Amino acid sequence: MGIVNVTGDSFSEGSLSSPGTAVERALRLLEEGADLLDIGAESTRPGAAEVSASTEIERLDRVLDALWEKAPGTIVSIDTRHAETARKMIEKRAAFINDVSMLRFDPEMAEVLKSSPETGVILCHSRGTPETMNEGVYRDYGKDTVQCICDELAASVEKVGLSRDRVIFDPGFGFAKSFEQQLDMLRHAGRFVSLLGNVLFGISRKSFIGELTGEKDPALRSGGTLAAELHLAGCGAQIIRTHNVKMLKDALAVAGALKDEERSAD
Repeated sequence: MGIVNVTGDSFSEGSLSSPGTAVERALRLLEEGADLLDIGAESTRPGAAEVSASTEIERLDRVLDALWEKAPGTIVSIDTRHAETARKMIEKRAAFINDVSMLRFDPEMAEVLKSSPETGVILCHSRGTPETMNEGVYRDYGKDTVQCICDELAASVEKVGLSRDRVIFDPGFGFAKSFEQQLDMLRHAGRFVSLLGNVLFGISRKSFIGELTGEKDPALRSGGTLAAELHLAGCGAQIIRTHNVKMLKDALAVAGALKDEERSAD
């Protein structure tokens, strides 16, 4: 899953995430081998303020119309917390809605999703809002961070009555988790797959990678990101959400060839 930010203030791309360059960036990711694109018009970086649904829709309309004109078969996921945005984008034939608020932000989101059974749902674990999620009160996960996250994701689906077979779960690296908790999540990523089934991991360029490598510039965290993504792929991730599609595709091709060689040797 290639990441296309249409915000103008992305945590990893800054002004390079301008809506004016989004189509060009989306087409490049497709050329690099992305199977689908996750397009978002509201930044959810720590400290980010809310963007209205109308602003989101205006940004997304222009990008999707131009993208589908040039690449009509593109599978698109829309990253949004707003029910109105989700409704409009489903009407435009978005294949997935990716809600980083875990259905908490907009009380109408669940009804929009339930009324569109053909649309896939991605739920990202989070607590609080982008403006508050780094406050200490949101970082208590008890003795088992992985189990707590899985329980809360499962409960979010059960609470609103969504069919679990259409949901892909994202454990939410970077959303209300400490460095130590994220390291624990990465080390035990296979448990998320065992407990939840269909899992998406998004760790690309996150501050957690910067803390591990000492790299403060998100754009220069490709090496650390790739190491984490290869580990996640080996743990059974169904989708990996990344900025560096070609790098990951190439690495997976080499890793796959090596595994094939090991099997033939056995």
